[in-house]
Order: sequence, then C-alpha cells, then structure tokens
Amino acid sequence: MSDAFLNQLKAHPRKRMLLVELRQSWLNVYPEQVQHPERDGLMLEALASMAAAGQVALPSASSFERVGRQPMPKFVTITVDEQREPPTEWGQLPWLPALGFWPRLTTSEKQAAFAINEWMRRRKGDFMMVPLKERSLEIFGDEKFLDLRVRSDALFSGRLPLSAIGAFMVAAPLPHRKADAPGRPVVIVENHHTYWSLGQWNFSAKRYATVIYGAGHAVSSTGRALDEVLREVQGVGVLYFGDLDPAGVGIPLRLRNDGAGEIQPDVPLYKLVLAHGRRRDGVRRTSDDVVTLHSWLPSLATEVETMWKDGQWLPQEGVGTELLHKHGNALLNAQSS
Repeated sequence: MSDAFLNQLKAHPRKRMLLVELRQSWLNVYPEQVQHPERDGLMLEALASMAAAGQVALPSASSFERVGRQPMPKFVTITVDEQREPPTEWGQLPWLPALGFWPRLTTSEKQAAFAINEWMRRRKGDFMMVPLKERSLEIFGDEKFLDLRVRSDALFSGRLPLSAIGAFMVAAPLPHRKADAPGRPVVIVENHHTYWSLGQWNFSAKRYATVIYGAGHAVSSTGRALDEVLREVQGVGVLYFGDLDPAGVGIPLRLRNDGAGEIQPDVPLYKLVLAHGRRRDGVRRTSDDVVTLHSWLPSLATEVETMWKDGQWLPQEGVGTELLHKHGNALLNAQSS
C-alpha cells in the first residue's frame, strides 16, 4: 500500500518532511481518504513499515504530537537514496529536437529524459495514446516512475507534453449511484452520508441520472472522470451540492478550473438546506469567501453571507433521508419554480 507514498517522499526536495507535508503527500496518493477517520493511523502504519525497511527514520517519542487520538510524528527523515549512475557525456548523445531542452535539466532528469529520447527514436511516432502508467512501465520498467513527474499534462516542468510519448493521465473514477433517468442532470455531493441519502431517494424519484460522491476536496482533482460518468448514464448537465461554508463553496469552483466548466449549483437543494437545515456555529471565514460565494451562488449570496456574518454555516446533511422521502419531490419542485 505504501509504494506510491514512498515515491512521494523520495521526490521531496528535502530529507526532512514535516507532518503537514506528509499528510498532503498521503492524500496525493489516496485522495479518497480525505474524510477517512483512521487516515492518520493508516499513514503511520505505512511510515512504520518504511522505517523497518530503513527507508525513513521516525523521530524519538518526544517529537510526536500529543493531540488527537493518534500521536503522530512531527516529522520524518527520508533515508533511502537512489543509486547514482556514473557521469555521462550528455552532449555527445543523439538527442531529438523534442528533448532539446536537456541542458537545463538536473542529472537525474537527464537520465529520465534520455530514456524517453531513446524510446521516441525507436517508436518513430508509431504509437497509440495510452494511460500514463502503461507508458511509464514500457519506458522505465516502473509503472509509477512518471507519476510524480507530471505537471499540467507535461513532463520536465512543462517542457514535454505527455502527448509526445502517447500518454495521458487517467482520472480516478467517481463513485456514483445510477438511476434509470437518461437525459437528466447528474449531481455531485460533497459528503458520503448525503451521497447515500440522496442516491437512495433518487432511485425512485429519478430527479438525477446519477448521484456522484465528490469525496470533499478530492473531487477537484477528478474533473476528467465526469465525462465518463455522463456518457455512462446518458446525463445532461452537471450540478453540485455541498456544505454552505466558505470551504464547501470553493470546491466546485476548483472543479470548474480543472476542466468541468459546465458545472452549476443545484440551487433547489441549496434552497432546501437553507429552509430546513440545522445551522451550526463556528464558520471559518477566508479573505475571499464573499467573492467566491457570489461567483458560485449569486442568487443566494445575500442570504448566505448574512448567515456567515452571524458566525454560522449549514452542513449539507440537513437534506437527509427523512426529509427527502417524506417531502423531497414536493419541496424540490417548489424550490425549482
């Protein structure tokens, strides 16, 4: 379970990684665990396994946090070191024009770039577009080698597009509960309990072609998977419903930026939670939350902003099983009119 996590650690620019960096690296590998109650425990098990293998060093007990259910190390030290190859006369090698940027690369990057260079020379443009891990396995004998080297669908800091090696990133699949309702929109919900309740109700209500579990912030990295879901369920349009707090309002805007430009707020569901949800104290404001709110929910922005000024917010769980099954159709139809 920890191989991809170890690759994240090895790619870190420093030998010492702080706990906040470890947690972010863990979520980079396992975004579906963003709300998992035992996430820290699972990460600590992986770190302990790496420590036993001599790949990382855990600090002494005095450098473990004392808060939360699971004491966590404030940092770890990466001890694994990749084998270095002897220096090469890089300028004497037969570089292709597409790799003409090679002098600006580090030694390890040059090694990777030349492996790609030789693959491209052998294939001479005769290849299909395939998932990145398949191409990485073919070129490097390691399906995960290129994972941490991709930024914005390109390698080497944007210098070589993945299309040059006939590869593309495959988005993590989005869990969803399909209803027999082709031609209806799909809706993404932020949290998994609402995902269950809305999905269960929708089997008979058929308001949505499918209900998609967005897994909190994780959905903002899976925009491409929406196209696959829409094709599968013959859905028309993408709606989103999340918590009415600054963080929840910001998630769908990031999804838009990730390529899901057609996503729209499910205004009737937001109206429903405003009318029937239970407000909570302790809203966490951000410097740009009002701008974000007006960008995402302009028709409800005034009401929501007033709620935030009062220090309150609304969890989406306020639209739950009982409300939906007893009054869902009538209330949502009324809110839609």
